[in-house]
Amino acid sequence: MPVRRGHVAPQNTFLDTIIRKFESQSRKFVIANARVENCAIIFCNDGFCHMCGYTRAEIMQKPCTCNFLYGPHTKRLAIAQMAQALLGSEERKVEITLYRKDGVCFLCLVDVVPVKNEDGAVIMFILNFEVMTDDKLLNNKSSILNSTSDSDLMRYRTISKIPQITLNFVDFKPDPLIALPPGEMDIIAPCKLIDRTHNVTEKVTQVLSLGADVLPEYKLQAPRIHKWTVLHYSPFKAVWDWLILLLVIYTAILTPYSAAFLLNDVEESSMSGCGYCSPLSVVDLIVDIMFIIDILINFRTTYVNANDEVVSHPLRIAVHYFKGWFLIDMVAAIPFDLLIYRNGEETTTLIGLLKTARLLRLVRVARKLDRYSEYGAAVLFLLMCTFALIAHWLACIWYAIGNVERSRAIGWLHTLGDQLGKPYNISAPGSGPTIKDKYVTALYFTFSSLTSVGFGNVSPNTNSEKIFSICVMLIGSLMYASIFGNVSAIIQRLYSGTARYHTQMLRVREFIRFHQIPNPLRQRLEEYFQHAWSYTNGIDMNAVLKGFPECLQADICLHLNRTLLQNCKAFKGCTKGCLRALAMKFKTTHAPPGDTLVHAGDVLTALYFISRGSIEILRGDVVVAILGKNDIFGEPINLYARPGKSNADVRALTYCDLHKIHREDLLEVLDMYPEFSDHFWSNLEITFNLRDVSSTHPQLHSPNFLLSWQQAL
Repeated sequence: MPVRRGHVAPQNTFLDTIIRKFESQSRKFVIANARVENCAIIFCNDGFCHMCGYTRAEIMQKPCTCNFLYGPHTKRLAIAQMAQALLGSEERKVEITLYRKDGVCFLCLVDVVPVKNEDGAVIMFILNFEVMTDDKLLNNKSSILNSTSDSDLMRYRTISKIPQITLNFVDFKPDPLIALPPGEMDIIAPCKLIDRTHNVTEKVTQVLSLGADVLPEYKLQAPRIHKWTVLHYSPFKAVWDWLILLLVIYTAILTPYSAAFLLNDVEESSMSGCGYCSPLSVVDLIVDIMFIIDILINFRTTYVNANDEVVSHPLRIAVHYFKGWFLIDMVAAIPFDLLIYRNGEETTTLIGLLKTARLLRLVRVARKLDRYSEYGAAVLFLLMCTFALIAHWLACIWYAIGNVERSRAIGWLHTLGDQLGKPYNISAPGSGPTIKDKYVTALYFTFSSLTSVGFGNVSPNTNSEKIFSICVMLIGSLMYASIFGNVSAIIQRLYSGTARYHTQMLRVREFIRFHQIPNPLRQRLEEYFQHAWSYTNGIDMNAVLKGFPECLQADICLHLNRTLLQNCKAFKGCTKGCLRALAMKFKTTHAPPGDTLVHAGDVLTALYFISRGSIEILRGDVVVAILGKNDIFGEPINLYARPGKSNADVRALTYCDLHKIHREDLLEVLDMYPEFSDHFWSNLEITFNLRDVSSTHPQLHSPNFLLSWQQAL
């Protein structure tokens, strides 16, 4: 399967980053869009829902002033400070008394942080809520008493008795000339001077406890790649991988040969005094240097994580590489020839054994060659090369055993010397067959032993040689039966999945070529196909289910949708028969980043339940909501006799998995189980209602917001 490139579609990187980072810190926060009416809340995390007792469906699209949490003890001064911070687009910490849904009162410290785009315009607000404990409350009160005069305290007590007001944000614009009562202006102004900062990014970073590099501009953009970072699918990396592959093949062939034949050879030992003078030693040094460079490149090469995201941060890449192939690459790159001084035969043998550690890189090569497994000819070629490489290694071992047994003068090397007329002479160090004769004879013996029982013209004489010959025959019989005798069966059995993948991908490319689909859309199609294939492994669930009886189909669907049916409270108390009927109607949908699930004006024919990933809902180019796991969007089907049209676009932020059920299927099941219907509709909380209604609440569109707000104060 080709290498996955990760995200290729443009993403809203800011929103996705903020949500993921904030969730990992167990904070309570909301995100409000300053470009929509009422400065509405477009996202709230689970911590905020737990703090206030409301569900996400009840909070979404509420004003970011959180006036639904106000109560009798909510002071007007705190409300005014919240309004001033939002209308003035300034950073502020506000201490305010809020009420849970069950009426419990609690004191909360709210961080109001505006976020600006590259043009300096405020596009959203992040409100972080911190519940004040007793210790924090005492410290805060002592700081207020130390910094506030008696007249200010008297004025504060007087103002706190003013009745509560409700703020409505409608198409507001920051206005520095908002008229506040004189008493309140004296108290708000010092806070403004203290809390105000000119660097919004620094303030946002402080509030979020994040690094500045994780706060990209709020716009659709490709992932930012750090300097000197190599993309794992770039042309340079592809060429480099092929170069390293060739060097590994060279190492796999020459390292055993050098360790067995050359290190103990007279000509080699005569040149050992000059170090890396021989051409082969120079090449080995170059290979070691290339392997070290490859380690450095791997420390800067991106990878695709479990979320199908391209990771380009250097620290995360380094940690991933350390946990993976670093140890194998490091051992394979150690130049043992330079680290160990040759002063005898034992040291030379040790160097030869240590140099075989370079063969560990073949493990990585086997993993990389898996992407070519869908080609039958390539598989056959790789199997033949593997057989030849094993025969080469066994030939080197066969010679090493004969060289050790040479002192007994009865080994196969002495027999070979007598046959060639080049006998060994103890008094003459250079006597005996040449290296070419010894290697060709050893390779001939291993090939004949692996493919058959041998011809006897090269036979083992000593016990060590006979034991090795037995091992070679066992290996040969296993390899012959598993490779040569069943090549076609191996290809059909092991690579049937990749063959189906290759066939389906070929159809997709033919479709792209026939319809002349442009490059960005073509790349999204291929990336989605690869993601869907990795998720389903090319299995058509509908085709599989049709082969089973309906009772078994229901059990399978109940298992596949078990997480949704268990987590959504609308299905609580449902009978098993009703759950089985509903599970049969659910369909699974996969969406890549940037894919639009619902367009504005589309007929709402289904309810969507998000099981993985994040989506954004847009009106025009304005984000009005961000939904995540366990959220529901669509329309309240029970309130309307006919399906409505969508008032917004629904677009995926990340790779998303959704369960959807069509309107007709849901109504059909609920008609069969009327006793469950009322319970379902009363407990179903649609996080975002997409239905386009003709009439809206007039107070949400009042153009006289500032005037009414001033009069209320």
